[in-house]
Amino acid sequence: MVVTWATKLTALSLVGQALAFGLGIFLARHLSVEDFESYVVASAAFVLMVTLVPQGIEKYALMVIPPLLDRHHAGDVRAYLRFSCLRILIACVLAGVPVTLLALHAGELRQETRIALVISCASLPAGALAHFAIEVLTAFGRPFAATAIFRVLVPTVVLAVTGLAFAWMPQAGGAMAIAAWGAAWLIALGLMAWRIRDAVPKDFWLVPASRGSREWARHARPFWFYRVSMAVLAQAGVVALDRLQPSASEVGAFAVALSTASIAQVLATATNRVYASRLSRLLEGGDLQAVKALRQARLRWIAVPLAIWLIVVLLFAGEILSLFRPEFVEAGKTPLRLLTLCIALTTLLSVEPMYFKYRRDNRTLFGNVVAAIVLQVMLLAILAPTQGATGAAVAYGIAMTLLYLNLARVARLDLQNAQVPQ
Repeated sequence: MVVTWATKLTALSLVGQALAFGLGIFLARHLSVEDFESYVVASAAFVLMVTLVPQGIEKYALMVIPPLLDRHHAGDVRAYLRFSCLRILIACVLAGVPVTLLALHAGELRQETRIALVISCASLPAGALAHFAIEVLTAFGRPFAATAIFRVLVPTVVLAVTGLAFAWMPQAGGAMAIAAWGAAWLIALGLMAWRIRDAVPKDFWLVPASRGSREWARHARPFWFYRVSMAVLAQAGVVALDRLQPSASEVGAFAVALSTASIAQVLATATNRVYASRLSRLLEGGDLQAVKALRQARLRWIAVPLAIWLIVVLLFAGEILSLFRPEFVEAGKTPLRLLTLCIALTTLLSVEPMYFKYRRDNRTLFGNVVAAIVLQVMLLAILAPTQGATGAAVAYGIAMTLLYLNLARVARLDLQNAQVPQ
């Protein structure tokens, strides 16, 4: 059943990824190199903020909601939804206001970048709540609808809005593209809220919300730390190049290479929510043998499509980058190959961090994550000024590869040593 859902969700996500890929090509070709850099920088800032403000609450939803539904604790689920939305909105203000002020007063930023950053901050509440809603809708047993809205509808709206904008205003810049994303997140949030309302049991809204648990924020924190850490690892190369490299084409080439290589991650992100919900129930029941079987089944299923994508990128890196801009080909070919190798490996092993989070083995998980961040920052400081996009790709690749290989090694040992409850 899980594998069937994985196949369907991956097919749907691949459609969405194709749309996002086409959108990236469209924007790279219609924006100037400088305006595309503004778009990339504002997008990176949005990704970091939208990762930061949910505080892990959205990922923890997949762990806490399914068991509550199994026990028919509707009041606790309502309390969790109320608690989560309030904390997310407060965090949006606390994150968005300082970034807006920084953007308005940072003298070294281009005007287009300032405007794009301010629009990113204004879009943050809708984006953050939409990221929460997709996890909630999945936890309520509607992963297909959640994926369709998040992966397909959002890039479709952005592509439509930017296409119309360029038809009316050929000189539109990166800020306009960021505004299109904001509109898409708002539409997606409304649709997911409607689908959540349809997915809940009929008596769900009749049961009064409980007082909730004081432990929710503490238990969600590891999910938050991990997601923020992954966003920092992913976006650090863009930020470092923007600060240390005078060439806008190097920044654009790395951003395009990273987004292209990350297409492989659709195989993980499309299915991990279903696996997470299943993993939550298995660990709740203490069935470690089933956990091991689930990990092995996922590994077998995901390996072949990853190998195919890896071969395509290694053989046709230059041709893929030329779809964006000719300026990105020479600067981006080597980074694209390096990043694809790294992301293929980390996608294959992407269930490993989830295992540690659900086992609440935070010391192992975050000890490894902190070491990876420190290593990447050191490598960026050494390589980015002289090697540009290639140096940033090497820094990211080494840090992420060592992180996931070590987590996989420790998880395997843990499962081998674990005793199945009688």
